[in-house]
Amino acid sequence: MKKIGIIIGSLILLILVGLLAFIYLHSPQYKGELNLEGLNSEVEVLFDEFGVPHIYAENEEDAYQALGYVHAQDRLFQLEMMRRVGTGSLAELLGPDLVEIDKFFRTLGIPNHAKESTTDWNNQPNSPWKSATEAYIKGVNQFIQEGKLPVEYTLLGATPREFTVNDVHGIMGYMSFTFAMGVKTDPLISKMARELAPEYLEVLSLQTLPNHYFIPNHYPDSLANEVSVENSLISMLGKLPVPALEGSNSWVIAGSKTKSGKVLFLNDTHIGFSSPSVWYEAHIEYPGYSYYGNHLAGMPFGLVGHSKNHSIGLTMFENDDQDFFEIKTNPSNSNSYLIGDVSYPFQSRTETIKVKGEADQTLEIRSTIHGPILNDVVPEISALTSNPVASWWVYTLQPTQALEATYKFNHAESMQEVADAASLIHAPGLNIMYGDSSGNIAWWAAAKLPIRSEKIHSKIFADGSDNETLPKGWYPFTDNPQSVNPSNGYVISANNQPDTMKNGVLFPGYYYPGDRYQRIATTLETRNDWDMESIKSLQLETVNTKHPKNAKQLIQAVNPAEFENYQEILERLGNWDGDHNLKDIEPTLYYKWLYHTLRLSMEDELGESAFSTYLETFLMIRSTENFLTSEQNPWWDNTETPEIESKSMIVSLALAQSLEELNTQLGSNWKDWNWEKAIISEHPHPLGSQKPLDKIFNVKTEPLKANAEGINKLAFKLNGGGIYKVTSGPAMRIILDFEDVEKSISVLPTGQSGNRFSKHYRDQAKMYVKGRYRSQLMNRNDILNNSGDPLILKPLETSKAN
Repeated sequence: MKKIGIIIGSLILLILVGLLAFIYLHSPQYKGELNLEGLNSEVEVLFDEFGVPHIYAENEEDAYQALGYVHAQDRLFQLEMMRRVGTGSLAELLGPDLVEIDKFFRTLGIPNHAKESTTDWNNQPNSPWKSATEAYIKGVNQFIQEGKLPVEYTLLGATPREFTVNDVHGIMGYMSFTFAMGVKTDPLISKMARELAPEYLEVLSLQTLPNHYFIPNHYPDSLANEVSVENSLISMLGKLPVPALEGSNSWVIAGSKTKSGKVLFLNDTHIGFSSPSVWYEAHIEYPGYSYYGNHLAGMPFGLVGHSKNHSIGLTMFENDDQDFFEIKTNPSNSNSYLIGDVSYPFQSRTETIKVKGEADQTLEIRSTIHGPILNDVVPEISALTSNPVASWWVYTLQPTQALEATYKFNHAESMQEVADAASLIHAPGLNIMYGDSSGNIAWWAAAKLPIRSEKIHSKIFADGSDNETLPKGWYPFTDNPQSVNPSNGYVISANNQPDTMKNGVLFPGYYYPGDRYQRIATTLETRNDWDMESIKSLQLETVNTKHPKNAKQLIQAVNPAEFENYQEILERLGNWDGDHNLKDIEPTLYYKWLYHTLRLSMEDELGESAFSTYLETFLMIRSTENFLTSEQNPWWDNTETPEIESKSMIVSLALAQSLEELNTQLGSNWKDWNWEKAIISEHPHPLGSQKPLDKIFNVKTEPLKANAEGINKLAFKLNGGGIYKVTSGPAMRIILDFEDVEKSISVLPTGQSGNRFSKHYRDQAKMYVKGRYRSQLMNRNDILNNSGDPLILKPLETSKAN
């Protein structure tokens, strides 16, 4: 027996030793020394208690090379996923299930646009942003060649290829796509327009309604006087292994309304939940430069961040930058199409898609002067028409200058420099939010805005054979929506409609109704002594004041006598303040009831798939109030029955079904229908869809105060099951007071590292759920007090000499 025990003990010891060795071989290195070829001088990297690298270099190129290396060791697999989406090469790594996604992105034109942008980049003269980008790429590749690769590559039996500037451009292309709402929404609206009477669309909010909230513009004369930025497309995109950028809040408060008398800056970008979370924080110092940035995987410059003198934030502009044209094929020659009486040949190119474990696939992409034909890759389009439908998308019309723009954001020394950098962004549309230590606040809507023909509706397929439907030019950037040092003392962006531009145009888009904007603006007006502590409660608020109004509409439509056993819960719902506390029962009933009301109203006209798509669009969010208040709403009638249903009939039936389902789901005592029982919160990893890898890589958390359009927006999709999975939320929460920039705070949803064996993989997850923050350190003494031994990066030549 003793011998057996020794053998078992030895086996356990061997397993433990092997496990420890495995973990070591795949873990990031946060201290010690490394030799990097190409460094000019030694670089010191201090990782603070949350794994944020603080990089101290003697020059710019060394700083960015070091950033590339440490970014890759923490986020290489995330970078891998991002670049493969943007270059249409997911199937090469993940197999045949991703072929359709590769085909979609290639047809849309993102990989081809990346190549065009790379060619343009290579033809540009040397510049600081080129040198910094190339140094960053060098650092990433040195980690790929010499570092300890993350475990995902072992599980997939793969090794990463070198990183290139073309990959950077592909990543920016994917980011731009996630902002492009047209391809997800316009086919649905076109279907409604073709198949239903006009009054059906009149009830919905295809364009911003007068009762929505507009962002006011304030155009300066100049900046010279500144005080001294399923079978549907939706179901297919659900397979994407990377998060989508979905919205955001940012507001900047002037010193006239703060306790310190200095600018107070806030930003929380709304992005799909993922593990790791999207932003990677890094602080860079070299002579003449100090910046704390939030970086996308593979991006050398922070899209959000701050120096000690200025801060840059962003939200989605939500402008409409994609139109669809139904093409008229030449009846005498199927290889050409007609515009007026003139025939043009379809352009065609063939691309090869590599597929893991299978033969390569070829893809033919046809295009017109309007853009590529999408019928074969967007099921909603092929189901709607057999005619070719082309995508005209601003992003693919010219090479991107995003690297130059973001470099200049990071390095700007004046508000004018930020405005100039914003003008370089042609797409995607971004709201650039700005504040500085001199007291300036500003917002610019950065995008190239087309002058559309009066003949087209921006959200309905246009007639491609009519030459007059093509866009007629571009508005100058100076006409774009903006507000610089407004007299009210704040600028706010929450993805809602900007007011009429300087030229009198109300630019169309996929804007949200402005519930978040209105709540922020109303709250800011209540006091003039805001500080970092008092503003936290607003950034963490989960109230939506529109939902109680919607709930009252539902309650008023039913006969209370039919639901006498539920009078108390209906009374509570009628008095609901719109908050989403985990112990509340009102949201549990409201969302179930709203879902069934919409389903019973719309699914008969749209079909199950299109109705499911409707629930994931901006259209549902900004149409619901108008939809519920309209007694003559044609959607109330069920077209599949001989009788004509009324609002009261549909809403009552929806309530009865909701109560029945909640009794089954959560028990017969409605007082137990707590909101927390209906919420699931999980940050999925690209490999986490496979069991048991979900237990290893996905980050599950306690229930969150999920809500639709609260300021602390934690979003989910309405469904009949009554269990709501939070799919997106603030990807960081930043608060900065220019009274002391070095005391700014933030939090990430999971952690700084994407390496499963790093202690920073999920060390912020509980903080995020509980609404807590941690410091964004910039003071060296504070950093030294909150970090361990440094990681020293040495020039390879120096190391050899020693």
